[in-house]
Amino acid sequence: MTSLAGRWLPPRHPPSVHPLPLARPSAQGGFPKVAGSVNRRHAQGAPHLHACPRRRSAALLVACSLLLFALTFAPARAAGDFRYPIAADPEHLNPFRSTTVATRTVLIQVYEPLVTFDPQTGGLKPELAERWEVSEDGLTYTFHLRKGVRFHQVPGVVYDDPEVTAEDWIWSFEMFLSGDTAISEHPEYLEAVKGARAFTAGEADRVEGVRALDPYTLEVTLEEPNHRFLFDLINVYVVPREAYEQLGSRFSQVPVGTGPFLFHEWLRDDHITLVKNPDYWEPGLPKLDSITYVNVPDATTQLFQYRQDALHVLLDFPTGQVAALRQEFADEYVEIPGLNLRYLGFKWTSGPFKDNRALRLAVAHALDQETIWNVLMEGARFPAHQGVLPPAMPAADVEGYRYDPELARQYLAEAGYPNGQGLEPITYYYFASAAAEPYHAAIQAMLAEVGIPIVLRSEDNTTYWTRVGDDDVHLFLSGWSADFLDPSEVFNYLFYQGRDDTNYSNPEVDALIARATAITDDAERNALYRQIHQMILEDVPMVPLSYSKVMALVKPYVKDFFLSPAGAYRVPMKYVALER
Repeated sequence: MTSLAGRWLPPRHPPSVHPLPLARPSAQGGFPKVAGSVNRRHAQGAPHLHACPRRRSAALLVACSLLLFALTFAPARAAGDFRYPIAADPEHLNPFRSTTVATRTVLIQVYEPLVTFDPQTGGLKPELAERWEVSEDGLTYTFHLRKGVRFHQVPGVVYDDPEVTAEDWIWSFEMFLSGDTAISEHPEYLEAVKGARAFTAGEADRVEGVRALDPYTLEVTLEEPNHRFLFDLINVYVVPREAYEQLGSRFSQVPVGTGPFLFHEWLRDDHITLVKNPDYWEPGLPKLDSITYVNVPDATTQLFQYRQDALHVLLDFPTGQVAALRQEFADEYVEIPGLNLRYLGFKWTSGPFKDNRALRLAVAHALDQETIWNVLMEGARFPAHQGVLPPAMPAADVEGYRYDPELARQYLAEAGYPNGQGLEPITYYYFASAAAEPYHAAIQAMLAEVGIPIVLRSEDNTTYWTRVGDDDVHLFLSGWSADFLDPSEVFNYLFYQGRDDTNYSNPEVDALIARATAITDDAERNALYRQIHQMILEDVPMVPLSYSKVMALVKPYVKDFFLSPAGAYRVPMKYVALER
């Protein structure tokens, strides 16, 4: 999962992109069939990171400059090169620390997990594990690894043996579980594993619950049954230790995995290119020769380039043009409901919203979501009327904060600021996007109408995600993209033990979230999630603004571009083909 937007399908002919209804896998690694398919689908935001410039000799710098010049001004593109727009550069390309949509869009094509989503069923299927078994008590998972999978051959990395074994997975697990945030930002993906928390805390030098039974068999034991463990594994990749150690600081800019595409180059603020992995383990894949991720932050420019065939998909729609583009490109337009939540975050631990629930409620009831999203933004996203869970999720059916400006004024007076008297202007931080400026202005106007003065402050993507966790950032735009249809995808990451940038923490909520994660009965677990959802809304740590629609324009000659409810970044590009 990603953050914003950011923590996601079946073949298409001109253009039929099918969504994936997510289903639970069997203990044997099987997955249910889905009868039929649904047409059409993109939209979401972006979340956090940074990258380090590399030192080079003067000669190497000159050589690289000439190469980049030649590539930048190359007059023609290869027939098998897929041109994919991204709205911002990744902060880096380090799989242990990936948190943004831009970063994961690239990494998901370079790295691979043990299990992944099946684009035709929406369930889980084996990836680098050929199959797995689960013990009767639900505690022990035995993964049988695919043989013949090799790490990418890249300059500067020498392997004793490039074939992936269980020992490579153990090292990768330990890296993800590192308690050093300079190494990993995602120990939570594996925290269900026995001994994981002790390892992360530095209290153990190995993870007790992970062991290699032989080079191709990995055994993982959990502390207790966990209904989401296999789903969490989709974000845990195998990484070559040799690449991490030999590349040093360059590892964050030169990703090395087992995936269908190899990293080729990164020209900052311009493009990232991946090329076909000639040694890929799956016969006949990938179908493309390369993918070029083109940095096009402006939606109008994206549309212009799409019209010129300089891009093969359009993922960001210019403000005011959604309805017109739906009509103009009726045969190329696709849409399905997404799993992204966008919200206004309150800093729980500092500033004017700390210990002032009434002020938070005043903001919540001052915003007319219907006007913002269905009128001003032309239906680009769904208004958030049902709290913090996207509507397709279980336990989403609770009442959110209704638009009621008079009630907002009452709460403002209760907060100690009748008609806004004595309330200093509050700076509202958000990441820069020309397409989104109208709704930021609308938020400012709606809050001013009830007496809450705010100052708009936009930041570039990298600066924003560096700053948003600071104690002096009290009101901010953020978001979260779930990877699958389970409330834990939202609750465990945004509302558990102060993990989100709001710093929200409620020990009672924490205890219930932990309890729900261990419940394997769906009905019992979802009833508890509904209770948790209501408690969070009572606390008001954020104001849900909208839920995503995954919308896209896709060229008619693009085949097998499998959209996913989690967002376009989850598209498995190894299946995509260009058939002019």
